[in-house]
Amino acid sequence: MNMINNENLPSQYDQITDLLHSTRAYLVGGAVRDLLLNRSVHDLDFALPENTIPAAKQVADQLGGSFFVLDQERQTCRVILRDEEDQRLVVDFTLFRGNTIEEDLSSRDFTITSMALDIQGDIQVIDPFQGAQDLKDGLIRLTSESALEDDSLRCLRAVRLAAQLDFRILPETRDQIRRSQPGLEDVSPERIRDEFFRLLDGPNQSAGILSLQMLGLYPYILPGELSPGRPRVLRNLETLWSLFLLDHDQERAANWSRGLLVHRLGRYREIVRGYLDQELVPGRSIYQLTFLISLLGDLQLGEIPESAQHIAQQVPLSNQEAYFVAKGIKATGNWRNLTQGHGIAQPVEVYRFFNRFGQAGVAAIFLGLGEALDNQQEEESRQSWIESLDKARYFLEGYWEHHLEWVDPPVLLDGYDIQQEFHIAPGPRIGSLLELLREEQVRSGLKSREEGLEFLKNQLSLSDGRDL
Repeated sequence: MNMINNENLPSQYDQITDLLHSTRAYLVGGAVRDLLLNRSVHDLDFALPENTIPAAKQVADQLGGSFFVLDQERQTCRVILRDEEDQRLVVDFTLFRGNTIEEDLSSRDFTITSMALDIQGDIQVIDPFQGAQDLKDGLIRLTSESALEDDSLRCLRAVRLAAQLDFRILPETRDQIRRSQPGLEDVSPERIRDEFFRLLDGPNQSAGILSLQMLGLYPYILPGELSPGRPRVLRNLETLWSLFLLDHDQERAANWSRGLLVHRLGRYREIVRGYLDQELVPGRSIYQLTFLISLLGDLQLGEIPESAQHIAQQVPLSNQEAYFVAKGIKATGNWRNLTQGHGIAQPVEVYRFFNRFGQAGVAAIFLGLGEALDNQQEEESRQSWIESLDKARYFLEGYWEHHLEWVDPPVLLDGYDIQQEFHIAPGPRIGSLLELLREEQVRSGLKSREEGLEFLKNQLSLSDGRDL
C-alpha cells in the first residue's frame, strides 16, 4: 500500500485543517481511501465529536465558500469551495455516530471507507477493520453485519465501488446484498438516482450495470430489463468515450476499427469533451445521460412528452434531462435508419435530423457508433464501418462547423410577413411555408428577405391553391 502523498490533497486542505485544529476533527471515508490508493482527492468528509455546524460555517466564512445545512437534527452540513482555477471542492461535516471515532467508523458501510485520518500532529490512519488490507487485496467487504440493514442504498454503493476501483465483492457480502435488496423499496428514488449516476460517471460502467443485473438490483433502478446484448454496447460506449476523453490511449486505438474512428473524428476531441461536460442540472452531465439513453434504448416508448414522463416515474430526472433522454432514444433509432440508407448525405438531411432532435442528436450519432464499434474482420463489415464513420463525420461537421448554414439558418421571414405578403390566414399552412423556406435556405443558400419572398411566391404558384 502506498504511503500518503500530501500532493493528492486539495489545495485548500491545510487551510481547512488549520481552522478545525481545535475541534478534534477527523478526515474520513472516501478521501482516506483515495489517499491510501495514491489517488487525487476531490471531496473531503470530516467527522467531529460536536459543533459541526459552527465549525463548517467558520470554514465557509473564512475561505469564502457556500454553506448548507443538510440535516439539522444530525448536524450534517456542507461547504462548497472554489480553488484558484474555479474547480469546485465539496466539504462535508458530520457528527460522530457514537462517542468515539472508532464507534463512528463501525457504523459505516465498507471496510475500505471505514478509516479515518487524525488531522492533528503526525499523520495517523485509524483503521479498526483492516480496510487498508482490503484495499491492498482489492476487496469490498461490509464493515458490520447490520451495515445493509442500516441503509439499503449501500447495496448499490458496493457495486459502484467495485466497478470504479476494479475490486471484487466478497461472496458473503454478495449474499447479504441479495438478502437486503428488498429494502431498496423504502429508499427514496432521489437517493437511488444519485447513487446510480455516480456509477454512470465511470469508469467501468458496463461492469457495474452487469453486476446490478446479476445481483438482482437492476429493477430497483430502471424500468424494463437489461437485454443480453446491452453490456457489450455499454462496453463499446466506454471505449468510444475514452478515445475522445483521454489524450493518448494507444492500446485502445490500436484496434483497426477504433483507430479509424480516431482518424475520422479525432479533430472533434475538444468539442466532444465540452459537449459531454455539459450539465443540464448541476452534478449530472450529458456524459452520464448517454449511458442512460443506451440502457433505456430497448424500451418501446411513445412520443417524447410521454416518454419523458415514463422515464421520470422511476428515475426522477429534471424535465430538461427527461426530455433530453427521451429525444436521445428516438434520435438513436432514427440514426440507425439513416445509416442503413445508401447514397450521399445532403445538408438538408442534417437540418432535418437536428431540427427534430437538437443536441440529443449528437449523442445519438455517437451511441450509434458505439453499437457498431466492434472488431471489423470481414471486408463487408469493414466497408459498413467506414460508411458509418463517414456519415457521422458529415453530420457532425454540419452541426459543429456549418451550424448557421445547415442547422440553424437565419430567419428571413416570419409568420406575420407571410400573412401580409400573401394574404394567408393564421394556421398550420404558415408553419409549413416557413419550414419549406428554411429547408430551401439550407439547400440553395438563400440569403435575403427578397429571395425568401420570391421562393415562397413560386411555391404558392406551383401549389395552385393546394395545401403545401
